[in-house]
Amino acid sequence: MKEIRIDSINNDIVIFAKDRAKRPMDKMNEENEEKNKNEYNQKCPFCRGNEINSPDLKFKIEDENDWVVRSVNNKYPIVDKFQDNIYGNHEVMIDTYRHNGSFYNMSEDEFYNMFLMYRNRYSDFIKDEKIKYVTIFKNYLRKAGASLNHPHSQIISISIIPPDIEKEVNISRKYYKDNNRHLYDDIIKNEIEEKKRVVNNSENFLTLVPKSTKYTGEIRIIFKKNIRFEDIENNEIRELSKIFKNLFSNIYKVNGDLPFNIFIHTHPKNSESEYLNVHIHIIPRKNSFGGFELSTGIYVSSIEPEHIAKKIKF
Repeated sequence: MKEIRIDSINNDIVIFAKDRAKRPMDKMNEENEEKNKNEYNQKCPFCRGNEINSPDLKFKIEDENDWVVRSVNNKYPIVDKFQDNIYGNHEVMIDTYRHNGSFYNMSEDEFYNMFLMYRNRYSDFIKDEKIKYVTIFKNYLRKAGASLNHPHSQIISISIIPPDIEKEVNISRKYYKDNNRHLYDDIIKNEIEEKKRVVNNSENFLTLVPKSTKYTGEIRIIFKKNIRFEDIENNEIRELSKIFKNLFSNIYKVNGDLPFNIFIHTHPKNSESEYLNVHIHIIPRKNSFGGFELSTGIYVSSIEPEHIAKKIKF
């Protein structure tokens, strides 16, 4: 069976071709990926005790022992404040002091502190008058683009609105004008009613495997409230932390130590915020793109989202 599917939030075109799952594929070689066995690594610049190697501290949270998360300037920034055509800031947010930590073994409290740091740095970055957008993202393992093994995320502010974000805002605005209803409200309502692709339905967040996505196996977490990321409350951060703890525990049971990328789509500064809901994309890096995708901008998927959702549901 072949079927064209359209991603409702960004209009990406996806060809669903179930038979392609039968293709012979070389297994990903993970032998060369360094595994973090110890809580402390003497050579790691992000480990607790090695702060001299990443001294430009911007934020930290401490417990009775020492810091548990901290954010520092990126030593090799994508953007900086010295250019006129592309202005911005770039920090590395250290998710946990544990060198052997990962989303697959972090505690709920570790996720909570990490999200508190996300909110703090985002709130600080978005205040800059020259900034139009702030992005938070994470690369896990080298196959997903990570340059260092210690668990960390990144935050970047830029003086332009990225095309993907502008596209999502325009689509959600047009949907409202055409239907007199909000796109994300309808997505949430329809997915809850169908149940097939819902991974978790909590008070403030809906976690699902989208019916159409160019990233096979993608998981999305949609904020039910139309709030800006800097306005998320502590109780909502606690709820989100529980979701991440359960979600990644289940992903690990199914896929093991799989590389992934995460990015959070937030509101552009000074934009019409009522149309867009903040949402988190979790992208497993099990598959890569081929020539067809790169030459056409049309992506191919071969795994039913219902099948994925059933395996990791909680």
